[in-house]
Amino acid sequence: MVEKTAIQLTPTKIKGSKYLLIPKDLARLLEIEDESILNLTIEESSKGQRLVYAILGRSGNAIEN
Repeated sequence: MVEKTAIQLTPTKIKGSKYLLIPKDLARLLEIEDESILNLTIEESSKGQRLVYAILGRSGNAIEN
């Protein structure tokens, strides 16, 4: 069984757009760097929509979070 942990993020508004900021400790844990590419998909679930990010590493391997 895959263990899931949730954190609650509040969108930050910058010049009319909204962003989800990744806390520094979480970015370090997930090894997200300035050059990292994240793909976002939106999935439907019984509880509504959810955002799913895939972090692409330098080798092109995707890690789902």
